[in-house]
Amino acid sequence: MANSERKELIAGIAALLCAVSVFSLFGGRQARNTGTFYTITARFNQTQGLDIGADVRLAGVPVGSVVRQELDDAYGVIVTLKLPASVALPEDTGASVQTNGVLGKKYIELTPGGSEETLSDGASLDFTEDSPDLKKLIDKVISISNSAKDKK
Repeated sequence: MANSERKELIAGIAALLCAVSVFSLFGGRQARNTGTFYTITARFNQTQGLDIGADVRLAGVPVGSVVRQELDDAYGVIVTLKLPASVALPEDTGASVQTNGVLGKKYIELTPGGSEETLSDGASLDFTEDSPDLKKLIDKVISISNSAKDKK
């Protein structure tokens, strides 16, 4: 076998391995995501920085995603969460908007309750905690600091 034929054979094998790797990564992921899902909603007063597609986590592990946000009649935010059917949550589960680090992305953290009844498709969570407003928090710290300086 000539040197150039050997290089072509090695290049062909490398290309085939790359194609198989890409298929296994993306094809496998798609196959895992074809299971059944259900949606639940949660009402927040505000969800500043929470995006469609944001993670929904349980004990810090991503288990679902935010699929919709809309205003209700009282100017609150109704957030729709998509979860796999394999994640059966108690009906008294709570949800809070959290941040990855100080300036990271926002996500929803679920906190299961103790109920024996589970949430069904279309259910609404009763216990929610809004996104912390970092600007208001910083303003409050500055105000307290200035107040302490004035007292000296």
